[in-house]
Amino acid sequence: MPTLTTRKLQDVAAVIRAAREDAGLAQVELAERLAFSRDYMVELESGKGNIYTTRLFRALHELGITMTLTYGDHDAGS
Repeated sequence: MPTLTTRKLQDVAAVIRAAREDAGLAQVELAERLAFSRDYMVELESGKGNIYTTRLFRALHELGITMTLTYGDHDAGS
């Protein structure tokens, strides 16, 4: 399972895009599954932040917090 330590929204966006591609899903397919618009998926995968994500990552950065994202077989822990 790929793992990435993230410090910014663009890192999260890259993991979302990679996981979607690894799952063989088009943006529109994932958007439909999540009840999102395709435009939102495009923005999400491009790392375009909104006020909430921008504030979240500013707080994480200020506190020296990093996130580690792992993706792959989501049923492995079940």
